[in-house]
Amino acid sequence: MRLTVALSAVILSACSGPEPVISVRQTIHHDDFEYSVESVETMDRIGDRLPAGRFYVLTFQVENRARAVNHRWGNDIAYLVDERGREYENDDSAQMALARVDPFERKDSYVTPAGLTERTRLVFDVPRAVREPYLKVRGFLLMGDVFDGDQFRRTRVKLF
Repeated sequence: MRLTVALSAVILSACSGPEPVISVRQTIHHDDFEYSVESVETMDRIGDRLPAGRFYVLTFQVENRARAVNHRWGNDIAYLVDERGREYENDDSAQMALARVDPFERKDSYVTPAGLTERTRLVFDVPRAVREPYLKVRGFLLMGDVFDGDQFRRTRVKLF
């Protein structure tokens, strides 16, 4: 009982306060997995596709530091949030258009084996009025996340 109360207090105190902000090429730690944005560029068109606003094209990396466990993830693992809290999801059709004009290995889902690293490119259509976009990741709470207060879900990557 006491251990449960103490553990709950640690988690709650770690979850309060401002969201951590990191830069491009810094990592978000999620249990045995490291996520990072390796590059950011904006585009006003991808092939013949025009955005409603502006395309943010990110090279997103997943490093599996586990010794034996595969990491399953998809193009929906990351999303953007702006200064007003609005969220933007990966635009699958724009991502497919990007893969046609600037080839990269695009998959609907990924299984990154233990000890390996994979990259993809994600595409977000963000209104031109947005000045401060950040990337965030989603996922399930895993054992390694308990003691750092589930930081991976709260951390934002500054894209501007």
